Amino acid sequence: MIVRCTEHQLVMTTQHDHARLSGDIARAFGPFLEGDPYLEDALVAVYQHDIGWVRLDETPVWNDRVSLPFSFTDYPLLPKLTHYTFGLDQVESMNPYAALLCSMHYCSFSVFQDSAVEACIDFTRHELERQRRISAGLGLMNREELLMQLQLLQLCDRISLYVCMNEPGVAKEKEHPWYKAGFSDSERFSPKGDTRLTAGWISDTEIELTPNPFEHTFRTEIIQRTIDRRHIEQVGIAEAYAHSEPVVREIVFAGRNG
Repeated sequence: MIVRCTEHQLVMTTQHDHARLSGDIARAFGPFLEGDPYLEDALVAVYQHDIGWVRLDETPVWNDRVSLPFSFTDYPLLPKLTHYTFGLDQVESMNPYAALLCSMHYCSFSVFQDSAVEACIDFTRHELERQRRISAGLGLMNREELLMQLQLLQLCDRISLYVCMNEPGVAKEKEHPWYKAGFSDSERFSPKGDTRLTAGWISDTEIELTPNPFEHTFRTEIIQRTIDRRHIEQVGIAEAYAHSEPVVREIVFAGRNG
């Protein structure tokens, strides 16, 4: 779950809904991968990369330590790893190439880098074997385009998180701190291939990336629920979430030529 806090409310977005937004954004970057025979497979990876969170997000769990629901940043490790693996298995059953990219994405998370935690070591070992098996089966052992597609997945993941974690229309100086300096490893997707992309709200619904990689404006949407903090105090997070109404928000990404 992605949780944005306001004074009196929580704005909550499921990981899978966030991933759908990521996929719509990735499709708009399609010209950067023009001619790649695995483009559609890579898009499957972006759309499905958080499918393992579907069950976890059905019923939010309260974190007493911070008096907020557990989010993707602090969810307990062991159930999270179990659902990571379950989700990657689901993606592999749909599209092995997409599963390869998703597995590479998960293994890049900082929690797995040089970890001494046995569960993290086991997860990484299992996923590296998945990557080796899929790569060998598809004859992709030296496919350089994989790195570019992985970076596209990660970039679109971050842009979608930018949408979910910032108040619509927020001024640059009040943005979530993760994104004030732009998106890491995004240079190859800028128009000249040498400048980090940054984002900014230009209205309550419209976002512009700078330098702008999109020739034309495109519209997409994100589904979110807004829960009153007082309601949570009265009935608990699970019931308050279950009785909240999902709202579809339009998101517009400005293009260079309108």
